[in-house]
Amino acid sequence: MSVDITGTDAWQKLTDHHSEIADTHLRTLFADDADRGRTFTLAAADLHIDYSKHRVTSETLALLIELARTADVEGKRDAMFAGEHINTSEDRAVLHTALRLPADASLTVDGQDVVADVHEVLTAMGEFTDRVRSGEWVGATGEKISTVVNIGIGGSDLGPVMVYNALRHYADAGISAKFVSNVDPADLVGALDGLDPASTLFIIASKTFSTLETLTNATAARRWLVDALGEDAVAKHFVAVSTNAERVADFGIDTANMFGFWDWVGGRYSVDSAIGLSVMAVVGKEAFAEFLDGFHRIDEHFRLTPLAENAPVLLGLIGLWYSNFFGAETRAVLPYSNDLSRFAAYLQQLTMESNGKSVKADGSPVTTSTGEIFWGEPGTNGQHAFYQLLHQGTRLVPADFIGFAEPTDDLPTRDGSGSMHDL
Repeated sequence: MSVDITGTDAWQKLTDHHSEIADTHLRTLFADDADRGRTFTLAAADLHIDYSKHRVTSETLALLIELARTADVEGKRDAMFAGEHINTSEDRAVLHTALRLPADASLTVDGQDVVADVHEVLTAMGEFTDRVRSGEWVGATGEKISTVVNIGIGGSDLGPVMVYNALRHYADAGISAKFVSNVDPADLVGALDGLDPASTLFIIASKTFSTLETLTNATAARRWLVDALGEDAVAKHFVAVSTNAERVADFGIDTANMFGFWDWVGGRYSVDSAIGLSVMAVVGKEAFAEFLDGFHRIDEHFRLTPLAENAPVLLGLIGLWYSNFFGAETRAVLPYSNDLSRFAAYLQQLTMESNGKSVKADGSPVTTSTGEIFWGEPGTNGQHAFYQLLHQGTRLVPADFIGFAEPTDDLPTRDGSGSMHDL
């Protein structure tokens, strides 16, 4: 049996501390600490993170760090990065961080050089998308590809569609993307509306190539293409992200155009694997490499930074503080960028699928609240929808606001004297 974290001294100290500060207003916290707005911030890569508006004090943070050490967060983090089998239920490593390691890095897991494996797939993706973007790869009638349609579900959809929206300004080859996940036929019909089969490329993203929703949509898309261009067109208009070569071939896809990934990549973490092929087709391999480098910079911050200055650790601990001591059940994510319109949905899977558990790794029941319900909308839409409840309602809803110093787009205000971004 694992240790019951609620029975530790660290947990009891937090319980006592909560009873002391639970009714303290945020205004009081700022009045008591004139430097709070400066000291309760940190930097992680290019991110400036301000947690001064959360209901925490220096003592709160110290006690939360003590709890993290009691739970051996550092040891478990290091075990993950080393490739130990921390996924005990499936006896697997958890190595999504390896997907963004540079080519000159070294990581051997279970006798396999995973960095070499990752970059072999990235190279194949780059060569393929170069051909598509340049027009060397053409459809069955000789038309250049102008639209890629990603068919997947869960992590095979939420990550790519979120990133595609966020990186749309990097599109530079005249290729757009559409995404189909829902087995409701309206999803596929809407995506195909107005598309020319001759210039459409489908990416079927399914590790096993057996996911019901994905294969149902893929079969319907295949029928749409064959009705227009004939059976022989399938090999020029369908590629796969999968590890099941037999099923991919049975579908009519040339397995030379199948891009794989590994059982140590969870679906919700997979956007920077071959699952991101649709994104690479739109923005190019160079921009995709920059995208991976951003991941890697935060990975290194998480791996090397002391807990008290570690952004992922602190934000996770603050979430635990709210959910287990204040009784907050949800966490609002409010990006002030329309390009992050799917970011909250992406985080829903990333966090809720990971932490939505009622038992511990050893199968014993949990004794804490696990995870938070993530939700959100871009500002300023949310301000005219649900912010009244956040400001004046009876529920405590911790919120993360995401802002940008420089917008990707900007326009003048009504009188032409200022910036819409500055509003």
